[in-house]
Amino acid sequence: MAGTLSKSVPQDRYPEAVAWLFPLLGSDDRENVVRNFQMMMPPPVFAGVAQFIRKAIGDDWAELARRIPSLG
Repeated sequence: MAGTLSKSVPQDRYPEAVAWLFPLLGSDDRENVVRNFQMMMPPPVFAGVAQFIRKAIGDDWAELARRIPSLG
């Protein structure tokens, strides 16, 4: 799913896609998608997407960062 999302969503629409998708995912799926994004995206691109994710999931960011310590 992450590979398809990162290739099929135009860059200018990424914030909307992340805002729609991430609140719908459970913790395990969020972790898997984020780990895939980290592997597929250059670090500067991932850093921007991570901010969209953080905004989309709000208080749940702490749980995601606990699961993926590199998110800080």
